[in-house]
Amino acid sequence: MSQVTKKEADAYDRVIDAANCISELLETSGIDIDEYDLEVLSIFIADNSHAVMQILKKQTKPCVI
Repeated sequence: MSQVTKKEADAYDRVIDAANCISELLETSGIDIDEYDLEVLSIFIADNSHAVMQILKKQTKPCVI
């Protein structure tokens, strides 16, 4: 069993707290998404918040995939 440092535990708690806020926001949007997918998406966005912020700050043209 691996040991988790206080710093790692605090970082994980921040991700979960952010994911809860993101879930609440998405629930108010009216998007039809099941509870499991909502949880997975919210955690993913929260866990990748730095990348999401960079995309939102620097987006000057439409993203083409």
